[in-house]
Amino acid sequence: MHHFLSNVLCLLIPNRTLRDKVRVMIRYPQTLSYIRYVRKYAGRNGAKIKTRVGRGCRNFVVVLDDKWVFKFPLFTDGHEIAYREKRILDALMPISPIKIPKMEIIHYKDIVVRKYEFANGMLLSDVEPSVVAANRGHITRQIANMLYVIGKADPKEIRDLKDVPGDKPGYLYGWFQGDVWQNFMLDENCNITYFIDWEDTKFQSFMPALRVATRTWEKRGYRYMGIDVLAEYSKLYFQNQKSKKQKK
Repeated sequence: MHHFLSNVLCLLIPNRTLRDKVRVMIRYPQTLSYIRYVRKYAGRNGAKIKTRVGRGCRNFVVVLDDKWVFKFPLFTDGHEIAYREKRILDALMPISPIKIPKMEIIHYKDIVVRKYEFANGMLLSDVEPSVVAANRGHITRQIANMLYVIGKADPKEIRDLKDVPGDKPGYLYGWFQGDVWQNFMLDENCNITYFIDWEDTKFQSFMPALRVATRTWEKRGYRYMGIDVLAEYSKLYFQNQKSKKQKK
């Protein structure tokens, strides 16, 4: 019944973001208890609460006072994905040239909740194409540098999470979070302040996700972003390879 009602109501909502939120809140009435939990966690009246739905409607997200983000799992108890992400973040946070939001794990009833520090800035996917065009070189150098630094890292703490034991970093291959087309947060000067949502990070080829990013950027009017990111990354990678050979 909940599914039927949500489908009928959502036919009347043109905005996709709002439509997903309404659908989830009808299908998963426990989301109201999640909001109450965050209000209680705030410990005071007048707390500023915002809600949204995670990618694929896998999570219900509650933002508290633009300071903390609580991610409640909808399809599972959240245990496996939370602890895996925590290990990855703890290993990559000291390495990443772009800030990664700190994460805590909270046990609430029978689920595991991920609590993050709020990432200030504007999502790359929300920036006006004209602004991206004017700052394309600056933005793409930052993205490429992060891909290069994270991709060549091989922290021993998370080597057991690789799909293929013994895999080594290589060209466009290593630790990588695929949502590079949108998960960067930018300030008013187009400096990247954070990279968010690391739950799908894997030791993998970068190319499939870079192709998706390139197509998406082009559709949004971010011309040549994918080409520039690849060029900047390649320059960093092959300069480093050359330096290694010279030292030998």
